Amino acid sequence: MKSLEKTVFEFILIIATVVAIAMLPLAAHAGQGMQHKPPSFAEIDKDGDGFVSEAEFDTHRAERHAAMAEAGKPMKGMATAPSFAEVDSDGDGKLTEAELTAAQKAHMKAMREAHRGMGMHKGMKMPTFKDLDLDGDGCISAEEFAKHQPEMHM
Repeated sequence: MKSLEKTVFEFILIIATVVAIAMLPLAAHAGQGMQHKPPSFAEIDKDGDGFVSEAEFDTHRAERHAAMAEAGKPMKGMATAPSFAEVDSDGDGKLTEAELTAAQKAHMKAMREAHRGMGMHKGMKMPTFKDLDLDGDGCISAEEFAKHQPEMHM
């Protein structure tokens, strides 16, 4: 016959194990959801001439996206990332640090606005069950869920 202390200890150990296992997906999601910073001008300007050519821009973007995919990181913002021509605001065929920084800031702002209300950024409220259960029946239908999803821009 087991002692009461051993039974309580085993029960607590089982509960702790279940909680730890249940938290694994949350921990994985938290790591993936971390913001990655945009590349610096120097990272893209491979030849160090003080300008970024279209070839440098495209090569860096392809390498960065390949590395992110390989690491299993989310590919947020790829569909709306500006092209070289959009970043080259003066149309001279090369990017200055000011042009790149302005484009990065504009893209990050657009991303924040596109995801507003999804709880993806600091200071934003994550919707509650009650927010999603529009008809108050205690269940979230596919239609109710879909109403809270961002529009996909492709």
